[in-house]
Amino acid sequence: MAKSTALPIKETTPRFLRASTAPAYLGMCREEFNKTVRPNVREFPIGKQGVGFDRIELDEWADSWAESMAIEKQADRDNNRPRSERQGKKKGQLPWPKKLSPGSSKCRTASGRSTKNIEESEFKRVLALVTAPKQNNT
Repeated sequence: MAKSTALPIKETTPRFLRASTAPAYLGMCREEFNKTVRPNVREFPIGKQGVGFDRIELDEWADSWAESMAIEKQADRDNNRPRSERQGKKKGQLPWPKKLSPGSSKCRTASGRSTKNIEESEFKRVLALVTAPKQNNT
């Protein structure tokens, strides 16, 4: 097979955009285009009934609009933390942080004393309250 020496065809965006395609070019609906953009750019006739906009002028409007509407974001100094929690620890620290479950914040352990019996008796007491027949107030 012979190698093709033809140049690839480049698609170009036309310089002048019709009113029907200009909103899509800027990525907005026609209503928003007519309200926000159209009063701020020049338009000119194309043919007998068409209306056109200059693509470069639309680009300039989009640049200035984006600049005026941009929200400044504060740079977070801790934004680039290591992915692994093990990295960056000092010598002598645990390799993984100690994470407690939400229910473990009320830990009732004491040194040298088992809490298993206390927890079981508490559970039995609550179970008896829940499963006991309701008292009649009448």
